[in-house]
Amino acid sequence: MTVVGKFLLAGAFALLPALAAGQGVEAVGMRALGMGGAFVAVADDASATYWNPAGLVTGAVFSAVAEGGRATLENAWLPTSGAGTRAGFSQHGSTLVALGTWPLGVTFYRLSDATARVVQPGAQAPALPSSASLQRLTTTHMGVNALQTIVSGLHVGATVKYVHGSAGLAQAAPAPDDPLSAARGVNTSGNHRFDLDAGVIADLRTLKLGLTVRNLLEPEFDTGIEAMRLQLPRQVRAGVAVRASDTLLVSLDADLTRTPDVTGERRSLAAGAEQRFLSDRLAVRGGFRVSTAGATRPVVTAGGSISLRSGMFADGYVAVGLDERAPDAFGAGLRVVF
Repeated sequence: MTVVGKFLLAGAFALLPALAAGQGVEAVGMRALGMGGAFVAVADDASATYWNPAGLVTGAVFSAVAEGGRATLENAWLPTSGAGTRAGFSQHGSTLVALGTWPLGVTFYRLSDATARVVQPGAQAPALPSSASLQRLTTTHMGVNALQTIVSGLHVGATVKYVHGSAGLAQAAPAPDDPLSAARGVNTSGNHRFDLDAGVIADLRTLKLGLTVRNLLEPEFDTGIEAMRLQLPRQVRAGVAVRASDTLLVSLDADLTRTPDVTGERRSLAAGAEQRFLSDRLAVRGGFRVSTAGATRPVVTAGGSISLRSGMFADGYVAVGLDERAPDAFGAGLRVVF
């Protein structure tokens, strides 16, 4: 490799946020994402196996979900301390299949992320071509959820997970015309890991309090490049939910840790609401989310559910980023409760 090539490769990987993967909390769960991601204290359907393992105790006797979603960010301008310009690109895909009934739950979900950062050198380095750092990570999680009631209204839970991760890094100079397509084509290495999520919920009738810890063991995945690994960082989030009426639920979540992504570290503060109508056959949701670390990156969300038959619902949501560093997203799924 030439001196210029080594310089570009080092510079490209230096752009990666501590070689940590950007798989944030707001990844799956149609109801949760429609409420802006404020769901840690709600977590009363099968998506609780992801959002808060203790939540299944507070929901229906049986619940199941099957869903998929996508989020995309393109050409987001990124601040730089040196000459030149940088832009970020990312695409996130998700699939969730989960079911729960006290005292057990099972979950399967796959999160697929491709990210690219493109650097255009400034006038101080006219001889250098543009370059792109590319990252690809797909994680498949299969877990078993166990629950325990400590005292009336206080519940704990954990999800023990087998995780298969496919991770890869690459550098391109000059930068490709389609950075996301190039990121999706990065070669990956496969790894097998185990991980653990844990949570607690205090259910005080009109008030619920929740705390969840994801990626407790912070699994790392080889990328095929020596000494370069991608890590799922530990994520801690607290939440509160208020049953304002028999049909209205209002919630607030706050991250207690930071999660890196292509636009910089994020620490989410989310608020949302769910209003049910027509004897629970119809529901509408709305939410708002910002980052309290770095740029605010505001996102507004909306979602809803409609009953297809007794106990079966079609769920969906959309999210719109209110600045260029916040992604747009959508998703749909089926939910069964008895």
